[in-house]
Amino acid sequence: MSDSEFEREMAEAIENAEIAEIVCIILPLLNQCVVFDSRYSDEDPPIITISPPLGSGDRRLRYVNRARPHLAHAHSLAAIPWQSSVRSLIESPVWEMLHRRIAQSGSDKCLSQCSTVLEELKQYERQNIVSMIRGQGPYHTIWSRT
Repeated sequence: MSDSEFEREMAEAIENAEIAEIVCIILPLLNQCVVFDSRYSDEDPPIITISPPLGSGDRRLRYVNRARPHLAHAHSLAAIPWQSSVRSLIESPVWEMLHRRIAQSGSDKCLSQCSTVLEELKQYERQNIVSMIRGQGPYHTIWSRT
């Protein structure tokens, strides 16, 4: 895929995420997803959380709708796969869009959750790197210690 093609597809994904009720950033290297649910009521602000991948957008929508049954059912979901580091995500237009949406929601609670999510992602990434070095989990060492 050329750089211009990647940039075009990323711009399209961000455009879709700008209007979706649910935004899911899939981090396959960490086996986690950042999920932003923009729906809210007077008592229940928008939320951003981390959860394991569920395999499909339909499953994610069902999960989110079950988790917040008192809100109107969500019908739109934007899924953005992220194959790079947490740092590159934070510096990307994807995170900029997500942070802008959270800030526009006016929810201090959601902004606080956003900071917590970033710290959790960094922890997952550190744990993943340690697992790679040690050859644990899905990783295997090329040379073993004797």
